[in-house]
Amino acid sequence: VSTRLKKKEIKELNEISEKERIDRSALMRKFLLAQITEYKLKEAGGIYRKGVISLAEAATLAEVSIYVMMDFIERERIQVKALSDEEMEKELIKAKNLFKDMNK
Repeated sequence: VSTRLKKKEIKELNEISEKERIDRSALMRKFLLAQITEYKLKEAGGIYRKGVISLAEAATLAEVSIYVMMDFIERERIQVKALSDEEMEKELIKAKNLFKDMNK
C-alpha cells in the first residue's frame, strides 16, 4: 500500500513517530488498523441499533470483545430498538432454554 501525503502530514507523522518511539511505517500501520477497527464497530453498531443482532453478535461481527463493543455503544449513545412484548417473551424463553442446557 502506498499513499501520497502533503509535507505537513509527513511532518506530523514524523513528530508522532518520535513521541511514540516507532518508525513512521509502523505508526501508519497502527493508525490504519485502528481505523479499520473503528469502521467495523460503526458497522456492527448500526446493525445493533436496528435491533437485528444482539450486543454479543455485534462484538463478534466487529471482531472485538463484548466490553469494547459495550464501550463503543455507550460512547456513541446507541440505543437499541425497543422490543415488543412478543419479542421480549421469545428472548426470555431463549434465555430460559439456554440456562436449562447449561445445567444438564
